Amino acid sequence: MKQKPDIRTVAIYGKGGIGKSTIASNLSAALSHMDEKVMQIGCDPKRDSVALLCGGLKKTILECLDEGMSEEIFSKVIHSGYNGIYCIESGGPKPGSGCAGRGVAQALGFIEQYRVFENYGITFALFDVLGDVVCGGFAQPVKDGFAKQVYLVTSGEILSILQMNNVCMSIISIAESYGSCTISGIISNMRGVPHEEEIVEEIAGIMGLPVIIHIPRSHTVQNAEREGKTVIEAYPEDSQAKIYRDLAAKILSSDPDETFSPNPVSLSEIKNVIKKYMPSQGYATHN
Repeated sequence: MKQKPDIRTVAIYGKGGIGKSTIASNLSAALSHMDEKVMQIGCDPKRDSVALLCGGLKKTILECLDEGMSEEIFSKVIHSGYNGIYCIESGGPKPGSGCAGRGVAQALGFIEQYRVFENYGITFALFDVLGDVVCGGFAQPVKDGFAKQVYLVTSGEILSILQMNNVCMSIISIAESYGSCTISGIISNMRGVPHEEEIVEEIAGIMGLPVIIHIPRSHTVQNAEREGKTVIEAYPEDSQAKIYRDLAAKILSSDPDETFSPNPVSLSEIKNVIKKYMPSQGYATHN
C-alpha cells in the first residue's frame, strides 16, 4: 500500500498490558492539537484501543461483516472521538473461534479499498498493534507500506523486554519476505523497576535502537482512565500531559526515512543486563 507523502503512518507495537493503547490514545490526542488530522486504528482483539478517545468500547469491523461490507457499512465503524480524532477498531473473534489477526487484515484491506485516509483528509494514521503475536494479521501494518514508522513499547521488566525482542525478530523475518521493514525507536513506559532507564537504554544500545522517550509512571494516567479519558483531555496542564506532547513533537519532527534494523538479543544477554543493575534477581544465564 503506497500512501501519499503527506500522510504520516506510524505503528506502535507492545506486549499486552504494557500501556501501549494508553500511549497511543494520548499520542493521538496530543497530535490532534498540533494541526494533525488523526486516525487511530486499533489492531487488537481486545477492541479497547480507542475507548479513551470515544468514551467507551465501539463497534468493530468484524462485528459489521455479518451485514456484508460496503463503503456505507464501513463508515459505521469510523467513529468520531476526542477533538475530531477518527477511530477504528478491527476487533477479533470470540476466544477459540478463529484467527485473532483476521480483523486487522480485514481493516487494512477496507481502508485501502475505500481510500479512507484520503477521503477523510487524514494526515497522521496511528496503528495500535498487539505485540504478543506478530504474525498473520498482526504483521500486516508493517507490510507493503501501511506503516512507515514502527515504535516498540517496553518497560524495564524482563517479560516486556523479551516480547520487544520477539517483535524485533518478527520484523527481521518480515523484512526478508516483504522487503524494507525497520524500526524507528523504543518508547520506554516505566513501571517503577529499579534502574529502569539504565536497563532499557543498555538493552536498546545492544539492539542498535534509539530510546525516543522515557514515560514516568504516574497516578495521573489511572485517574484519567477512571474518567474514561486521556491525560491530554482530563489533565492538560499536568506534567504527564507534557510528556505525551513531547513524544508527539519528537515523532512529528523525526525523519520517517531514518529507521534502524534491530539486532535481536539472547535471553542470557537480557538477564545479564538486568543482573548488572539488580544483582539480587540472580537470573541464571545458561539459556
